Amino acid sequence: MRKVVITGASGLLGRALVREFQEQSKFTVIGTAFNRANTNLVKLDLLDFDSVSEFLVLHNPDFIIHAAAERRPDVCQNDPETTKALNIHATGNIACVASQIKSWMLYISTNYVFDGTLPPYTPNSATNPLNLYGESKLEGEKMIWQNVVSGGSLRLPILYGKVETLDESSVTQVAEAVVSRSEIEIDDWATRYPTYVDDVAYVCHQILEHRAQNPDFNGTYHWSGNQPMTKYHMAHTMAEVWGADVDHIIPGKHPPAGAPRPQNCQLDCSDLELLGIGKRTKFVEAIRIALASMNGIFNR
Repeated sequence: MRKVVITGASGLLGRALVREFQEQSKFTVIGTAFNRANTNLVKLDLLDFDSVSEFLVLHNPDFIIHAAAERRPDVCQNDPETTKALNIHATGNIACVASQIKSWMLYISTNYVFDGTLPPYTPNSATNPLNLYGESKLEGEKMIWQNVVSGGSLRLPILYGKVETLDESSVTQVAEAVVSRSEIEIDDWATRYPTYVDDVAYVCHQILEHRAQNPDFNGTYHWSGNQPMTKYHMAHTMAEVWGADVDHIIPGKHPPAGAPRPQNCQLDCSDLELLGIGKRTKFVEAIRIALASMNGIFNR
């Protein structure tokens, strides 16, 4: 039985990761959270480095999946101190402890480490983040490689899944506009590759299984959905699923307000695909599942 610790286990991706590994007989999982900790998760403040060290040394996991982060670009841009503390310094601390106890650490990163001008991006493509979120996650990657003897970094694009509130994902936020009758502009400028968190969790499970069988497996990898969509296109797909009208939605043809976003950060996922690692659920199927539990509003 291999032990895996998952940080950020109360978040959108974290919950999917916990579900995935709880279903696996070869793994025992310990999830940590802070603001949204519950009886099934260990409350752990990642900014309390001593407590984190004690926790990891005590449990001595075979694997650590570090999914906790401040992931909202606008929040990051407006609160650089907190963003750097969690996305960079806490990551470095976890990496140091992982190295000491010889745990293999998988760091969840982002396609926003790229500037979106020359897609698709391989793991070896030049990085050039446009906002503090991308910068902080790239610095987090550097912290990993400065501290761990062996580990992995998995870059992901925009995520969605079974949400507790629509604002957990900028994908599911689009649903609010679909059911609204007020005229609203939605981004039709940036090409995104929405990726279902259950698919990502399965890929992370495959990665850990592969690592367990191949001790030399380390490095930076990419995973992503393969359907290019703007948020405007997402809205139309949701409307088709629910039989809704979208005449009130206007396509926005200019970069959205707020922190700068790249226009197209398509990820080349061929490295994992060549290893037989991967899973993709079609957007139309996954978005129906993702929003099915939202108080029946979208069950049409």
